[in-house]
Amino acid sequence: MNRFPIWKGKRIGRYDDRLILRSVIFFALTVAALSVFTIWMTERNILFRIFLLFLITVLCLLDLFYKWKSGSMVDIRNRQAMSRMLLENRWFETEPLQRYRSGGRMERITYFPALYYRRKNRHIYVTVKITMGKYQDKLLHLEEKLETGLNCELVKKDTKDIWVRYEFLTGVEKSRIGIQDVKAENGELNLMQHISWKYDKLPHMLISGDTGSGKTIFLLIVIKALLESGAVLHICDPKKADLSFLSRIMPDVHYSTESIMECVETFYEGMEARYDEMQEHPDFRMGANYAKVGLTPHFLIFDEYVAFMDTLAKKEWEEVMKLIRIIIMKGRQAGYFIILACQRPDAKYLGDGVRDQFGFRVALGSMSASGYTMMFGSIDKQFKEKDIAGRGYVNTGNGVVTEFYAPYVDPGYDFFAELSRIYEKRQQEGEACDRMYENGSETAGEE
Repeated sequence: MNRFPIWKGKRIGRYDDRLILRSVIFFALTVAALSVFTIWMTERNILFRIFLLFLITVLCLLDLFYKWKSGSMVDIRNRQAMSRMLLENRWFETEPLQRYRSGGRMERITYFPALYYRRKNRHIYVTVKITMGKYQDKLLHLEEKLETGLNCELVKKDTKDIWVRYEFLTGVEKSRIGIQDVKAENGELNLMQHISWKYDKLPHMLISGDTGSGKTIFLLIVIKALLESGAVLHICDPKKADLSFLSRIMPDVHYSTESIMECVETFYEGMEARYDEMQEHPDFRMGANYAKVGLTPHFLIFDEYVAFMDTLAKKEWEEVMKLIRIIIMKGRQAGYFIILACQRPDAKYLGDGVRDQFGFRVALGSMSASGYTMMFGSIDKQFKEKDIAGRGYVNTGNGVVTEFYAPYVDPGYDFFAELSRIYEKRQQEGEACDRMYENGSETAGEE
């Protein structure tokens, strides 16, 4: 097999650089031909002929409207743009045919890249055949040109045999969801219609964003979803800001230096103890994770991590970073996950490849080129700036950096009241389970 198991789409031709003009001419000739044929075939009076011409015009306009609504006009424009990209960059091979006395010459194209275009709803699929020619490197890295030229965002890139398929999404902001739709289920936290954090497979989240980027609101959204799922949360807020206010609702919220360091150490010890607990469980098998034996995930949510590390003496931050590194390396199977938030992911406190171990990395707001490099490494990406709260870029662990919109929250939304309600409900459900267990034990004792 040397092809994807789906239709690749329409091939971009060498003459598609004037596809819009050709389409207009074809449409005009079709209308003219129908009009002439109608007049020639009709033997009635002039008013009837005028009526038929009017009817043909209306039907043609309706056809144009349908093509515009269905996106066919956009497809024509995109195919033309892609053809011009190949021609203007001269990603083809030619041979001379003949020379003129003036010194000019004609050329014949002997090789034109096999590039296919297909659109389904808001998804655009571009499939390229790789032939190991001199344009191979350029065809393997088309994402930046296509994102800019087609006004879309790369969401996936696949390779199968000699084919590379790019999957783009148009109108990414339309995939934004509301806070009420954010759920954490089966090891997965959905954050957009097409984006989710699969923490069971790609553990740990790194969040960056300057003041006003929506970073704190995003953290609260994540906390709400995880709290609803029954996960155990350990929250650290060294700046004693919004997250520290949660100490009025739930335990294990820390904001003093000593308390935070103790929390990190306790979290690490809990992870190590979890491995012992899993191995003693009767349902444990090699390769099984915490969920397979019915255990609950734990999340260490650490806001302003870099700012906190800057306040510590060298010996202290080295100890904290050592524990963080071990948790990141070992936590997935035991169900111990870290969510770190900071303004800039300084390599000093996230060195030795630790940054690359975060399965989900999101940068909110506008960042400098060096800031994006710190988050995502060196990539071929044209980062755009838009003044939209909660917007940024994300790497979900598939090697693709794409546009991201945090779940929408109404301006009047009361996080404190909602989190209080969720935690109180959890407490009541836990007490009910305890009573059922006690009643069952008493009944068994009487028997």
